Amino acid sequence: MTDAKKDYFPALTGLRAVAAALVYVHHYNPFSPARFGWRIHNLAAETHIGVTVFFVLSGFLIGYRYLGRRVALRTYFANRVARIYPMYLLLTTLVFALLHYREGLPFSLGEYLLNITFLRGLFEQYVYSGIAQGWSLTVEEMFYLSAPLAFGLLQRSRQWLWALPLALVMLGAGLVVLCRPLQWHGFFGSFDFLFQFTYLGRAIEFFVGVGLAWWLRRTGTAHAPRGLTSAGMVGMLFCLGVLSLLHGPTEGSFGVFTPAGMFINNVALPVLGIAPLLWGLVGEATWVRRLLSSRLLALLGRSSYVFYLIHVGAVRHLLYQWIGSSVLTALSLWLVSILLYKMVEEPLNRWLRCVLQGSPATAPVLMPQ
Repeated sequence: MTDAKKDYFPALTGLRAVAAALVYVHHYNPFSPARFGWRIHNLAAETHIGVTVFFVLSGFLIGYRYLGRRVALRTYFANRVARIYPMYLLLTTLVFALLHYREGLPFSLGEYLLNITFLRGLFEQYVYSGIAQGWSLTVEEMFYLSAPLAFGLLQRSRQWLWALPLALVMLGAGLVVLCRPLQWHGFFGSFDFLFQFTYLGRAIEFFVGVGLAWWLRRTGTAHAPRGLTSAGMVGMLFCLGVLSLLHGPTEGSFGVFTPAGMFINNVALPVLGIAPLLWGLVGEATWVRRLLSSRLLALLGRSSYVFYLIHVGAVRHLLYQWIGSSVLTALSLWLVSILLYKMVEEPLNRWLRCVLQGSPATAPVLMPQ
């Protein structure tokens, strides 16, 4: 069996679809306070936790795939670029074109460059420009860039599992203190921005996933204690419930905007909910794993990246104008995502990997002994 097959967990692919669906519910909350009451509305409003699921899952998968192995850095970065960049570049360009030619907005080359280089996620002024939800890709890309160095440090000492995210948070806090008075396009302009939108503020989520991967690699088995899947789901529901209780009395006053909510979302949720769930899905035979491993959920999971990119913004707006039904628009978005995945994303992914990969000397990215 190849390493790629050993490192593939079908249930985690299905989990991507669930995470994307949670983010969609957050953006298009179907439970109005007038009809369903504030309690149900607030629960649905906090399903932005799907982004946290993505971050912890990324940390786990990158850690599980590369910890303890010699990896050609060129191959590593080629895989990351081929996976993320082509669809993002195409759809970002499409969005800017639609905004300019259809909406009549002036084209800003600087803003476009900030978007296609992922730098816009460092500036509060531009964080929602282009593909609004694409800010999270800046966070992901910064983790991908730093992972080889982080894994090299883990080779020397496991203490870096907690020291690195702490150091990154402290670095982010220092940048806010230094840059906030400058008011330079919102570059690290506030602590709220730091902990909501930047890798430095959200590094703990990734390192919880890396820590789980490190533990499973170190023990040499993915077998999970009985009931861990259920415990993880309960932990996630508990954190979601607390976030909903922290939600303010008006729409849009999300619980995650409060200091306690940021701690719940960035620390407690990964530790108490997502990490146990991931371990359970990897190492425990349950109906949840069977469901998430199904062909339908696997397909939706593989196309979830495209879905995430188009579920808010111009593409969704055009579909809704044409269809006129929220439910049918959501189903159409999934259908379009599957088509784009099969016809554009996956072919481009394979082609770009072939173009970018070479045969350089391998660099060690190792797990500590």
